[in-house]
Amino acid sequence: MTLALIGISHASAPLQLREPLAVSPERLVPELRRARSDPSLLEAVILSTCNRTELYYHSDEEADLALESGRRWLAGLHPEAADALAPHVYGHESLDVVHHLLRVASGLDSQVVGEPQILGQVKEAYEQAHQNGFVGPELNRMFQFVFLTAKQVRQDSGIGLKPVSVASLGVRLAEEIFDDFPSRTALLIGAGETIELSLQHLSRLPISRFIIANRSLERARQLAHPRGGYAITLDEIPDHLAEADLIFTAVQSSVPLLTARQLKEALVKRRHSPVFVMDLGLPRNVEPEVGALPGIFLYTLEHLESQARQNRRERRQAAETAEGVIDQALREYATNLRGRQAIPTICALREKAQRMRLETLAQARGLLERGEAPDAVLEHLAHSLTNRLLHTPTVQLREAAEEGRDSLILAARDLFGLGETPSSAAPPPEKSAPS
Repeated sequence: MTLALIGISHASAPLQLREPLAVSPERLVPELRRARSDPSLLEAVILSTCNRTELYYHSDEEADLALESGRRWLAGLHPEAADALAPHVYGHESLDVVHHLLRVASGLDSQVVGEPQILGQVKEAYEQAHQNGFVGPELNRMFQFVFLTAKQVRQDSGIGLKPVSVASLGVRLAEEIFDDFPSRTALLIGAGETIELSLQHLSRLPISRFIIANRSLERARQLAHPRGGYAITLDEIPDHLAEADLIFTAVQSSVPLLTARQLKEALVKRRHSPVFVMDLGLPRNVEPEVGALPGIFLYTLEHLESQARQNRRERRQAAETAEGVIDQALREYATNLRGRQAIPTICALREKAQRMRLETLAQARGLLERGEAPDAVLEHLAHSLTNRLLHTPTVQLREAAEEGRDSLILAARDLFGLGETPSSAAPPPEKSAPS
């Protein structure tokens, strides 16, 4: 049995390699089914965000075979690039999986260290897998432990204070382009957590007007109306592109939502007034060719890496504290895990002792029914039960002594609380041969 993880992230691969591996919400359950189609995979959770695609799973194979199963699943997301992906894929097993997930959920493995939304994304990934029947006792135990610990990590380390997300970094870049926000219009495409965070950060600027575009017009209205904004569908975006000075987009789509042709036409209508475009989607929502258009300032998740490096420097001390909290929690988890591994043996031992007790008690009652004296029956009961309980350990210890397996003898003294072996104890006398 192996607890395992296979994945690819911003730390191991560039955006163009991660992009085809993103698992959209509508593909999540089918991909979980594909993972579980491998009979060795007993449980599975897929975590797919703008920065990572990871499969957490419990396998009935040994570690090497279990990790190979995970690699096959990941390669199946984009078979044409399997060879190119291989050097960028990482895998973990056993406690290393728990350690990795703790760092992810706490924001320590994020592109922006300490980002607040990753814990919610991990919880959502777990809930989706759990509700669809892909989570069993092993993954449930690990994820519940991680949820509690990640919260503690953020509280104890302070890494969650004044959180910085990719959304806030995007807004910071926009502030480097424009300074006359009261005359600007912002177009936000999507209505998920990233766009909602972007909207929150943009709302602190004196932006004149907000336009929210989404597949669901009702959801777009929910975000737009509290800020006096205007809601549109994705199909209406081309009609409003020329109005937008700032564009933030984060939609899971297999094809670009904004093309070079669309933005070139919008620039003509704007008389080439500059446009800031922040593409937070994975796969990317904006054609790369857009970046070559004069007047367009296009930024993607990759452009945030330099900002993220500065963020990591600023948060290094909090991160070190967080790592310490994680290490301590992991040690406690490992201790509990080792304790749980003894449970089957303890249960088997108790069941065996219970059978002996019942059998010996039945014999004693039979003696009483035949008129034997109670004291004699009690003596027989105690003697018989003691012999039955000690017979197998005694035989095993004698064989261990004959074979020189001192470790078993020492373990038995420790197990039964007998103290250290007396150094002066003489070996038992040999029986003389019968004459």
